[in-house]
Amino acid sequence: MEKRTNITCKSLISIPSSLLILLLIQAGFAQDAQEKKYYFFHPENTFGSESQVGPISVFINGGYDMMRNGGHPKNPFTWDYDGDGTHVWRNMRDPIGNIRKFGWDEFVHQEIFNFTVGVKNAEFLPNIGGHTVGNGMHFAKLAEYLEYHNVPLPYLWSGLTTTAYQILNEVIEAEGYRGINVDLVADLYIFNLSGIAIFSTEWGKTFFSETLPVNEWSPQPILDPYNGLLQNAGQQYYVRKNFSFLGNWSPFFYYGVYTIFGTSYAYDPQNNLTFGVGRVVNKLREGRLRGFRKIDPQLDGTAGFFWDKNTSLMASVLFTGPGLYNMQLNIYPGVISIFDYSPGFYLAVGEWDGIVLGVTFSELPLGLGYSHK
Repeated sequence: MEKRTNITCKSLISIPSSLLILLLIQAGFAQDAQEKKYYFFHPENTFGSESQVGPISVFINGGYDMMRNGGHPKNPFTWDYDGDGTHVWRNMRDPIGNIRKFGWDEFVHQEIFNFTVGVKNAEFLPNIGGHTVGNGMHFAKLAEYLEYHNVPLPYLWSGLTTTAYQILNEVIEAEGYRGINVDLVADLYIFNLSGIAIFSTEWGKTFFSETLPVNEWSPQPILDPYNGLLQNAGQQYYVRKNFSFLGNWSPFFYYGVYTIFGTSYAYDPQNNLTFGVGRVVNKLREGRLRGFRKIDPQLDGTAGFFWDKNTSLMASVLFTGPGLYNMQLNIYPGVISIFDYSPGFYLAVGEWDGIVLGVTFSELPLGLGYSHK
């Protein structure tokens, strides 16, 4: 019988490597020596999606992003964290050995880069967009949030938080699988560390906040206390760049589980209306590649409408179909006032989830909801 692997806090903190800790401490000291400048976090935005930024909300949205897919259970309290966590640890503790068993050529082709862009051959695209650029931006943004709230070593704590949610995301993705998984090796050791390294530099933060502006419009996570279901947790990023020759119009790219291309119109100096169409991953299909696990996305059509104020998302509505009929409406704090208080609201209607209603608060990282199917 195989000896059971115990996962301790010390083990997780040592992962991905001591390089992460050294890098974060160095970035923290570098930031302390400079005048404070916020590239991604906007403390003046006390409304909309920016009002809900914080370490716990980042951890929930990042760690449980997989639960948005229709094929995954949505109760975080009944998950086999022990078994799935042991699986993740076994793959993390011997990355080189697992890559050898999988095959170096196939690993590079499947996870790092290839010239075949398609549903079954483009894992490197979400790796770059989500784990390098997305996670790197979250790392820098959360560090700025912590720095604004006078937390010592903000880059260190941000790095630990974003690394922890990435590990949790891999635990959720495992969902009972116990074999070799080189996808998480690429995610945690290559793309996440690359993102942290890039966004630890002044060049990286300047490039991705000015030259190619990236930020996040994460949804509002809702917990149903009756059945324990976690709804609407996830991470969504957007890229929007204004060009003078386009006037008030700007190209727009929204990506995560939803991938939407569209255009934004600035109807005044602070407010933008955005519309786009694209694809959504409504389910993940598990298959095999030479005997090893391979996950391919099942796609559906989608369209989205967005309103943001000073880059903080105020409201959005997303439609998906025709394979999965679904509508999700997010109204963030700052839109509707009730007795001089402004909560956020969530409404979803879908084939898999039925009807979901929720209310959120700027002061809390998790809203309360009710779901009925």
